[in-house]
Amino acid sequence: MTGISLNLPEDLSNSLADLAKTNGQTARYLAINVLRDYIEHEKTLTAHQIKLAVKEADQGKFATDEQVAAMRARRWSRNAD
Repeated sequence: MTGISLNLPEDLSNSLADLAKTNGQTARYLAINVLRDYIEHEKTLTAHQIKLAVKEADQGKFATDEQVAAMRARRWSRNAD
């Protein structure tokens, strides 16, 4: 197993610890399972979005330059956090 270290905000750390305790689990176990579930969900969602995008492209539906610029601006502003 590969190690990773995260510095969590105190409220998130406390919530994780409380939930783990309530469920009779360790915070480590709960965090691993939450990450596993999230990653699987994102992989499935991404695969679905790709299939939908290919279908729309096959139908000749493409984003305008303005839509692409707006999407990039939203993405970059989220990554700035």
